[in-house]
Amino acid sequence: MVRTPVRLSRRKAFLLAVVIAITAGALTLAYFYPKIVKAEAPSLESKFRDLYSRNAEFRLAVDELRRLALDPGVPYDENRAFTLFNSILKGLGLPEVDRLHFRYGKSVKARAEKVPEPVACRLPDDLNLVIVQPKLDVSAGNHLEKVYACEYQLGSKRVVEVTLVFKNEKRPDRSLEDVWYEVWRLVAWGRSRDVETFFLVYEGGKAYVDFSGLALILKDTSGLRFISSIGSGGKGYFESAHETERWELSSARIVVYVNTYNHALGVKDNNPGMEKVVYEVAPRDVAVGRRIDAENEYSDLKYAGEIVSV
Repeated sequence: MVRTPVRLSRRKAFLLAVVIAITAGALTLAYFYPKIVKAEAPSLESKFRDLYSRNAEFRLAVDELRRLALDPGVPYDENRAFTLFNSILKGLGLPEVDRLHFRYGKSVKARAEKVPEPVACRLPDDLNLVIVQPKLDVSAGNHLEKVYACEYQLGSKRVVEVTLVFKNEKRPDRSLEDVWYEVWRLVAWGRSRDVETFFLVYEGGKAYVDFSGLALILKDTSGLRFISSIGSGGKGYFESAHETERWELSSARIVVYVNTYNHALGVKDNNPGMEKVVYEVAPRDVAVGRRIDAENEYSDLKYAGEIVSV
């Protein structure tokens, strides 16, 4: 038996091509829509905290999602997390996230064996620090709000731990996806402010700026939260970076550049064409404290300890 090849008529072939093109276009739009639609949610942090304090249903959803994300003893259920997150978005009057764009997971997976003893923290009297931030970032509502510094001994090293608190982490072209991410930060970090830490390390007659990460220990669960390195590498403002970097310093005057929108830092200006805001940080402008102190001041979550290795 000879089979006759099935040929589509030109009309049917054209219609099939149109259907494929429309389907591909719809899928592309569904993926990129949250990235390109502009969105703003003023006072999101204050609204979140107000709802948490007075709305029992909202508070229960936040607390359960925090347990899923932050308690190492609770298995992460993505379906339940997705439902809870959309319940929180609905309470805030925001569009719900779809499955394609729900990319959040468990942030704390292990417990600390013990809480380290707190260090003896003192304000360095020779701190000569300059922070340089793109003016576009400041105009977007992300200005540098507070600086913490803590000098202590770590073995044979003299360490000055510097923590920067930025008002927020908003992109200048804020999209719906960015709004969802801010809500997730309010759940998983307990704050909208962006907090970044770096270290000045003095050893062997040399000085370094170190953009390594660190770890915090949650007070209620002893959960061990690892915080990524914050070096910018060669990335520019509209990119994100979490590089581990260490640079030897050649001057007592230390200039640190905010190089990316997520406030990754470097000793070189990766955005030479952008207008800058310069912060001359004098000792009198600095609060005595470590990363844990900044978190406990600005976050709804509370921490019991901090682990540093530089």
